[in-house]
Amino acid sequence: MDCEGICGDCTARAVSCDGGSPPLGEEERIVLADSARAARALVLDMLAAAGSGHMGMSLGCAEIGALLFGKFLRCDGTDTGWLDRDRFVLSAGHGSAFLYGWLHLAGFPVGLDDLRSFRRGSVASGHPEFSRPLGVECTSGPLGQGVANSVGMALSQQLLAAHLGDEVSLLEGRTVCLAGDGCLQEGVALEALSLAGLWELGNLIFIYDDNGIMLDGPAADSQRPSAAAVLQSLGWHVQSVDGHDLDQLHGALYRARAFPDGKPQAIIARTVAGQGVPSIAGSHRTHGLPLSGEELRAARKELLPDGEPFVVPQNVREFFIDLAAERRRTRIRWQERFSFLLERQPDLLELLCNKSFSGDFLEKNFPPFGSTPLATRKSGSAILQEVARNLPTFVSLSADLFTSTGTAVGGSPTFSAYCTAARNIQCGTREHAMGAIASGLAYDGIFRPVASTFLVFSDYLRPAIRVSAMAHLPVLYIFTHDSIAVGEDGPTHQPVETLPALRSIPNLDVVRPADGEECVGAFALAVDSTQRPTALIFSRQNLPDLGHLSVGARRAGVRRGGYVLRPERQPLRSLLLASGGEVQLALAAAEPFPHCRVVSMPCLEAFARQPADYREEILPSSCRRRLAVEAAGPESWLRYVDFDHVVAVHDFGESRNGAELLIDRGFSVEALRERLALLEAE
Repeated sequence: MDCEGICGDCTARAVSCDGGSPPLGEEERIVLADSARAARALVLDMLAAAGSGHMGMSLGCAEIGALLFGKFLRCDGTDTGWLDRDRFVLSAGHGSAFLYGWLHLAGFPVGLDDLRSFRRGSVASGHPEFSRPLGVECTSGPLGQGVANSVGMALSQQLLAAHLGDEVSLLEGRTVCLAGDGCLQEGVALEALSLAGLWELGNLIFIYDDNGIMLDGPAADSQRPSAAAVLQSLGWHVQSVDGHDLDQLHGALYRARAFPDGKPQAIIARTVAGQGVPSIAGSHRTHGLPLSGEELRAARKELLPDGEPFVVPQNVREFFIDLAAERRRTRIRWQERFSFLLERQPDLLELLCNKSFSGDFLEKNFPPFGSTPLATRKSGSAILQEVARNLPTFVSLSADLFTSTGTAVGGSPTFSAYCTAARNIQCGTREHAMGAIASGLAYDGIFRPVASTFLVFSDYLRPAIRVSAMAHLPVLYIFTHDSIAVGEDGPTHQPVETLPALRSIPNLDVVRPADGEECVGAFALAVDSTQRPTALIFSRQNLPDLGHLSVGARRAGVRRGGYVLRPERQPLRSLLLASGGEVQLALAAAEPFPHCRVVSMPCLEAFARQPADYREEILPSSCRRRLAVEAAGPESWLRYVDFDHVVAVHDFGESRNGAELLIDRGFSVEALRERLALLEAE
């Protein structure tokens, strides 16, 4: 077994590279080898039943699965939310047959019927989908995301450890991530691995399935064989082993767990993709090319000559039943110790179970901003501090823009390897990793993360936002500098198509408040959103207080997504809809039009969830003279307004004064009044 390049470090930790781990007993080795064969057979059964699937790593990593699920993982399939469990993340999500097969064997609530319906409407889906009850720790599949999610989970445990203080020994859990070549080639993975090394997340174990094969052919066609050097340069301790040798794997995993907190641990496991199917083992055909039923049956017969499909050998079944009982006892003993700690530290219980802070509390108790014009990024910064004071689990991540977005938690230092009792997490200019790490924090379920950058850079983390919405994660995104009003920085920093692109993501609330009071409502909406992420869109330029309605009415209106800000003074003839900085223009433009109703629409998604009678009350279907105003692309408004009746931005901006640029593009009181006059004349 080769421990690449840093034997001195191993010696310093008093764990030898050449040994230091108890050997596997002969009986243990036999049952683990049998378990690997049984897992491979289950994979073939699932693929045969589904008629499709990815067998390469699902078969190639069977010995890794046997050591993890059959020995090393600290888990209990009857309590998948156990706080001190090991978190297992399959970043190479195409290997979902591997994950669901091992969850079944290890006593998690994944039944044989689930495996029989693999990829066909079953909980055993084609790529893993987050399900805490099943033991699936995250939604993976977009390669590299799981790597960054696992960094977020390990970070969550480090943050929790800081709260435990002298009782930190109660946290023995690790985060274990299994990834492949495709994951490691993605930028998000390298961004996250870099941060894990910088932060010295010693509770993170990364297993790299080095099978040398990708979908189109050899991995060497698109990468150098330098994973060990890359990981080592990023601050990781690296071991390299034969991924089919149980003894080598056992030693590597033992050492990875035995190291005290410090460097994160990487194990490069050399495997053969599709091991167990001799006709295609080691070939890129193992990734997604289906085998015939006869080929699958023949391969299965080689693995388990006397076994029927979806039947697990008795010795393997009994081994995992006994192991599950032992793991359950371990979990119960730990919970008894932890319950005793909570009795002595009620503040810790409040941290873990804080339910007292709500959107209602924020909406009713945050003081009014008054009449001074203020950028919503600054209003939002003030509200964020109030949220942080009331939610001790609130942590803030930034892509090197704390100074500009105003999202740093006041009074807290920045997280580092030497300062883990912190609530500000500096990710550098790694937007994608920031988003996926925030998701990892949210998956872990202890901390409420906010991730911030400029709106135009949200595209860098869009894949993470999409998956967070799919997984129903309560991540809060704060995106500032929200339109062409950014001005002199030019079109590269002026978001145009970004707002409608974000709004196209299902289960994501996009909130663009128009003043400080609407910002309070926006945060209140986000605080109460436990089943979806929220993106708050803030301005760089100062915006006046809207007035017209009471503070409470405006805050409450935001939480409903849209509300009448200024009612018509005479029988309704036209509707003027707007969001964010353009609401003030709509109010001023509508003043000479007594038949015009001005509607503030800060969150189209929340408005769409309102009862039909409320939506009809705000936007009567009988009134078809409608004009929408927003300094972004027009697409978001087409459900309510005809395309020709959207005052929007249809091309990129330019480098000039932001106020002048808005006027030039039609965002002025005079231009809107002309449009309203034409509208009411129709």
